[in-house]
Amino acid sequence: MSSPSTAPSPTPALSHGSAIEYRAYARQFFPNSDAAVLFLAATCYYDSEGWTISFQPTAQGFELVEQAPTHAVPQLVTYYSASWNSGQQELAVPKHITITDAFGQHRVHVKPW
Repeated sequence: MSSPSTAPSPTPALSHGSAIEYRAYARQFFPNSDAAVLFLAATCYYDSEGWTISFQPTAQGFELVEQAPTHAVPQLVTYYSASWNSGQQELAVPKHITITDAFGQHRVHVKPW
């Protein structure tokens, strides 16, 4: 008896979503501390449903990557968001970060929360 085969997961590629916008924030959780947590957000849309987008840290900053649907999907404009946070407070939060997608590199100002 053979086991069911599973298709390999598609490799994430740089996002080519439409109208991508980025935001970056540094949130201080304690009033007498300079340490902050870095938060990133991205929004966009695709002309079909079933996509996923996410951030991946890199040596140069971050990449916004996508995974295409793995099955037939309706051609329906669908909106997406991705978020990421540093998980720990950082003493040296950058003033800007670089996010790369299929359209190139984007320098994003890190705003206070």
